[in-house]
Amino acid sequence: MATTGSRALPPVMSCTNTKALLDHTTFPAWADALRAEAPALFRAGFLALLPGPLLDSAARAFAGTGIGWGAQDVWPDSSPPTGELPAEALAHAGCQAVMCGHHERRRRLGESDTDVAGKAAAAAGQDLVPVVCVGEREEGPAARAVTAVLDQAAPVLETLPADAPLVWLYEPAWTGGAGAPAPYPQIAEVTAALRERCAGRTGDTRVLYGGAVTPGVLTRALAAGAGLDGVGIGRAAHDPARRAAVTAELLDLLASREEAAAPDPRKAPT
Repeated sequence: MATTGSRALPPVMSCTNTKALLDHTTFPAWADALRAEAPALFRAGFLALLPGPLLDSAARAFAGTGIGWGAQDVWPDSSPPTGELPAEALAHAGCQAVMCGHHERRRRLGESDTDVAGKAAAAAGQDLVPVVCVGEREEGPAARAVTAVLDQAAPVLETLPADAPLVWLYEPAWTGGAGAPAPYPQIAEVTAALRERCAGRTGDTRVLYGGAVTPGVLTRALAAGAGLDGVGIGRAAHDPARRAAVTAELLDLLASREEAAAPDPRKAPT
């Protein structure tokens, strides 16, 4: 994940939550594969969100590559917890970001929207980028998804400093079992609602979509009008061909934004 200082985010981003799919025996080969793709992943703002036991390995594996990495959770306050990961410790370990509010933790551990907001604020307090997961639990109308996402987002926006960087990962919980992404017009509606709600923020804000992401999902979502900055990649991040295909889509998005931002030579000052 390319950054300029502690508070700037890349224009295009991607992330993967490895869950517990990797351990000390399988991580080295995966990291080697990522290092071989580092120039492209760097430009795609790639961020690997890893379990605690692999953070030290990530620090060594990704040093100097431009590949970003961080943790899958953080303790929400400054008290010394038992068996948890305080934001200060994650920062000292070299993490750049931390995931907050994954739907599995919300469902299985009872994490509330207020808990998630506290985690995001704790991360920001240590110059870690909070990657805040939002999304409806069950499949349904787009309006219901928008309401659910904005309800989850509200405490975060109330708690997080307005100048802190923030990444939203819209990941409907039901898409994992469905094996297909949310409807593309729905992704567009949720993305637009999040952007509107964040309009007053001064810190960098990015909106990603996650949930059954495979090659083509980002391109189709963008074609449907979704104002996405990238995607969260699940198991596709462990398949070299699919990872490369999604990265290529992200680089196409980056190129289109760079082209749009370039000055028009026909309007050069005289």
